[in-house]
Amino acid sequence: MVQHLKQRFHDFGPFRVDAGRRLLLRRGDQVPLTPKAFDILLVLIQNRDRVVEKDELMKLVWPNTVVEENNLTRNISSLRKALEEDPNEHRFIVTIPGRGYQFAADMLEETAATGVVYERHARARVLIEQQSEADSTAQPIQPIKTEIVERKFWRSIAFRVTVAVAICTLLALGASLYVSRRREAILPALRVVPLTSLPDRAECANLSPDGNLLAFSRNTDSPHLSGIYIKQVGSDNYLQVTRSASDRCPAWSPDGRELAFSRYGEQEQSIFLISALGGVERKLYSASPSYPPLDWSPDGKYIAFSSAPPGHSNSVISLLTIDTLQIRKLGEPIVGVQDWGPVFSPDGKQLAFVRNNGILTRGEIFVMSADGGRARRLTFDDAWIPSPPAWTRDGQSILFSSARSGLPTIWRVLASGGSPVQVTQVGVKAFRPTVAPGAHRLAFEQKMGSSSLWSLDLSGIDKNDGRTQVTASKGRNGAAELSPDGRRIVFVSDRSGNDEIYICNADGTDLFQLTTLGNARTPGRPRWSPDGQKIVFDSVLEGHIAIFVIQANDGPPRLLTDQASDNLNPSWSHDGQWIYFTSNRTGQWQIWKMPSEGGNSLQLTRQGGFAGFESADGKSIYYAKTASEPDIWRMQLDGGQESAVLPLLHVNQWTGWSLADKGIFFAREGPDAHPVLRFLDFATARVKDIAPLDKQPWPLWVSASAQGKFALYEQLDMEVSNIMSLENFR
Repeated sequence: MVQHLKQRFHDFGPFRVDAGRRLLLRRGDQVPLTPKAFDILLVLIQNRDRVVEKDELMKLVWPNTVVEENNLTRNISSLRKALEEDPNEHRFIVTIPGRGYQFAADMLEETAATGVVYERHARARVLIEQQSEADSTAQPIQPIKTEIVERKFWRSIAFRVTVAVAICTLLALGASLYVSRRREAILPALRVVPLTSLPDRAECANLSPDGNLLAFSRNTDSPHLSGIYIKQVGSDNYLQVTRSASDRCPAWSPDGRELAFSRYGEQEQSIFLISALGGVERKLYSASPSYPPLDWSPDGKYIAFSSAPPGHSNSVISLLTIDTLQIRKLGEPIVGVQDWGPVFSPDGKQLAFVRNNGILTRGEIFVMSADGGRARRLTFDDAWIPSPPAWTRDGQSILFSSARSGLPTIWRVLASGGSPVQVTQVGVKAFRPTVAPGAHRLAFEQKMGSSSLWSLDLSGIDKNDGRTQVTASKGRNGAAELSPDGRRIVFVSDRSGNDEIYICNADGTDLFQLTTLGNARTPGRPRWSPDGQKIVFDSVLEGHIAIFVIQANDGPPRLLTDQASDNLNPSWSHDGQWIYFTSNRTGQWQIWKMPSEGGNSLQLTRQGGFAGFESADGKSIYYAKTASEPDIWRMQLDGGQESAVLPLLHVNQWTGWSLADKGIFFAREGPDAHPVLRFLDFATARVKDIAPLDKQPWPLWVSASAQGKFALYEQLDMEVSNIMSLENFR
């Protein structure tokens, strides 16, 4: 078997496969292709001299995951459509009945050593070998010799040209490397220095145009200390410009005299201007809450921000004209997509921004013209991007924070496209890069945090507070649920460097890691089956969120849903025969159910739903109406109208409630702004406070046993963020 080099470009017919950027191109235009279909194509190309067996192909494309063969068949079908193959004529991918598939196209391949090589593949060779001896001897001999002479002549010419080009290229590279090394020799070394050293959270940092001042928002438990701050680089003094905990994400004017910032509230989000020295605020814009980050155009005329147009829940990038206060959308809302974090290029002609899925768990970097139009995708990682991007000083590259290889850190990608490269000097847990046009300085946030799981004995609250720590504070630990027999706890933790599912005894002993999903497949909240033998959870697969089931004692996860939509928040029926889940397959989030062994799904809600749980009698389903600040609703499973649970609960997040046999436990902020665990009693329709929950992270997870005897919650033990600077950054 011929071993082919893992090179970047593969050309066949009108197509080019760019392995580095994970793109399929047709005469230069991108052809849409799912990540798994691309993986299949790349595996077939790299093993094109043989038949790739189906089992081998599934193991290579879906490692550590049990999938059905129809997943492979469906992806092969979509791949053939992308390659424009006729139903009865497979020019590129040949099916070998009972075995697998083989790539069988003629290819022009670029290699580092030999330039361009024309290669004819296995199918052509097999056809030649099957010719009869009589057929081969019937061919004239002389024309073949002439053809061979002509081929040798042109190959000789091609070889000489290739050698000449290679020599010129090496000389040019050598000269470039020499000049580059000379320059680097006189540049100071890269070094990381702290810009702030606060005991709480310094966030949303932005360097002034000359790089000498740092603006940021401070979030602290002392309300009078929260707000927008300015600090001179190299000084220990801070200037507090505003005094509101709702003020976020300052952006400098091009002349460095003013700051624009977002004031973010539950009912509205506003954009303000204020002098960099403080003083009177000027309100420019107000609308429904969206995403706080914004940016000022280099010519000083516009502020770019994200907002959801009236009647929509999906945000788009918009421009605010400062002189006239007019708003211009640069695109239309896309169902299930949130565009946010716009940043102008140094010349003001382009905007880079983040495009997230609807629940902000996965995103990509996009670039579009500052005048609007079609956005161009730069990254293909399907990873969490927690903060806006930043342009380098020369406008050639874009910096962004991503969890594409595990914990979030800073990456750099060419604005023209390519594979991201890690900025290794900043370390991990690095967020929100910002670069000043007038200084060789990259500022970023570095966060440190940990949380622990706590159990609350609801019968002992009045006696001894009833609180017991379950897990030690190592990394983040949350999304916990008590097993039906009350003996074990399943939860999600990043103690291994990636989010994985863990199981331990109710007292925290005998901890073991259940999943090994890796950095690109963060799991959602896990749920016990009624018999305590299985765990259902959601995780990312092929660019979408899918639902899996895994045995509680070990074994590979089994896929239950397809990859054509996002499917998440699974929960079990009391008899274990059904799994309820949330899906956007209709274009809106609704509650669905499917057999627990997989199969056809049935839509339950029609007016929206996000995370549902079956009632104790199995006759109703209770569900959060929306993902953010939802009320809880109820619907009979045998049909009927949906109705809101009264009194309205106004839960902070869809994660902040848990259904028990006799009522609903939920968390809601109390008078002192700290969350309080509360209980709605179905029998009396009254709400009572159970216990305060101090130091809660976002999102706030609440879980209670069915009998209402125990509750689990995540306690934030430590969270500090400060602004760092990578000096002498180019």
